[in-house]
Amino acid sequence: MELDDVLPNSHHVTRQSRWVDAPPEAVWDALHEVKLSGLPVTVALGAVRFLPVLLSGKGLGRLRDRPFLEALPVPVLASSAPESVVFGGVLQAWRLGGGEQPPALDAEDLQRWIRPGWVKAVMDFRLTPVRGGTELSSETRVLATDPTTRRRFALYWRFVQPGSTAIRWEVLTAVQVRAEARAA
Repeated sequence: MELDDVLPNSHHVTRQSRWVDAPPEAVWDALHEVKLSGLPVTVALGAVRFLPVLLSGKGLGRLRDRPFLEALPVPVLASSAPESVVFGGVLQAWRLGGGEQPPALDAEDLQRWIRPGWVKAVMDFRLTPVRGGTELSSETRVLATDPTTRRRFALYWRFVQPGSTAIRWEVLTAVQVRAEARAA
C-alpha cells in the first residue's frame, strides 16, 4: 500500500530520508525495535504537546516505554516486511485535550471520510535497497475535511511541524545507528 492509495491529496506534507549502511531486513528490525526511551527529543516534545492531555488524566497509557511505532497517534493500515509500514487515521490534534475519540478506520474508510472537524493523517516508513544499503524514508500527509478545520490545523501545524520533523530525524537516526551496528 502506498500513501497515494489512502490520501493522494494533502494540505501539509513532510518528507525525510537517509541512507543506512545495512540491508533492508536489518533496517526493518531496527525500525520496529526503537523504543521511546531511546528517543529523548521525541519524549520531550511529546510531553510538551500532550501535557494538557496528561494533566486531564486521559493519556497515562502513552507513558509506558514501548516501541515508537506503537506509540503513534494513528494505527497501522498496512505493513509489508521489509519494505513499508503505513499508518493512518483521523485526528483533532489542534485541540488541547486531544479532541474527540477518533473512530477506527481501515484504509478504505479513511479515504472516504468527510466528516467536518477532522484532519486525515497518514504516515509511512519506506525501505528501499540502494547503493549496497537501504534508503529509509518517512512521509507524513495531512488533509483537513473542511475549510474551518484547515485554518485551525494550519495554525497548529505552524508551531508543531518543526518538532514533528525533528522527531522523524531522531527516529531515522536511531534506526540507522541500530541497524548499522547489527550489520557490522
